[in-house]
Amino acid sequence: MRAAPVWFLALLLSSCALPGVEEARQLETSPTQRYIDVALSCEYADCPVGVVKPAGGVSVRVNTDITPEQEKALNSSIEQWNGACPNHPLSRDRSVATEMLIYFVPETEMADVLSIYVEGNVGLFTYDWDATNTLTGMTVAIATELEGSELAHFVLEETTQAMGLMNDVDDRRSIFDGGTGRTTTYSDLDLSIIEMHCSSAITPGMLAEDIP
Repeated sequence: MRAAPVWFLALLLSSCALPGVEEARQLETSPTQRYIDVALSCEYADCPVGVVKPAGGVSVRVNTDITPEQEKALNSSIEQWNGACPNHPLSRDRSVATEMLIYFVPETEMADVLSIYVEGNVGLFTYDWDATNTLTGMTVAIATELEGSELAHFVLEETTQAMGLMNDVDDRRSIFDGGTGRTTTYSDLDLSIIEMHCSSAITPGMLAEDIP
């Protein structure tokens, strides 16, 4: 069964959050609440009801040319994810059935990859899920105009969210930040919720009240 794709956008936005307020908010956020925030709600398009995650590992396949800098950013993202999520590893092994397709294209061509592109996007993803809330495939598009830490950030953000952690939050230290945060590594809280998502205790279809 192919469900309507869920999609999310990474925008270069301004933020007026006060650092002190933001830090206090993060200290008050438990891993369980942050997991519910990013895994069980979304801002755009058709959202799945309940947790969605892959059945096992996921094969990462680049469908465009890739520069050494882009390759480095992608390899770093795969390494970081796998360090937090051994149960659902990302690999370049094409024999793995579930695929995450990666496209590095100019921003002007991103709509050719994903029709949900909106002007100003520099990174976006979609995924499909079946009737059991199991992810069956993902697509990630990254603008070739990105370089340096911005490239590393958006590759890590989009590949991470494409694994079923779909929603943005207001936390500049998190890879899920929806504002101007540009971290290139997972925060401690990010690691906690990724580990939770990948745990066998979390199964596809779980609702907020089911989360242990």
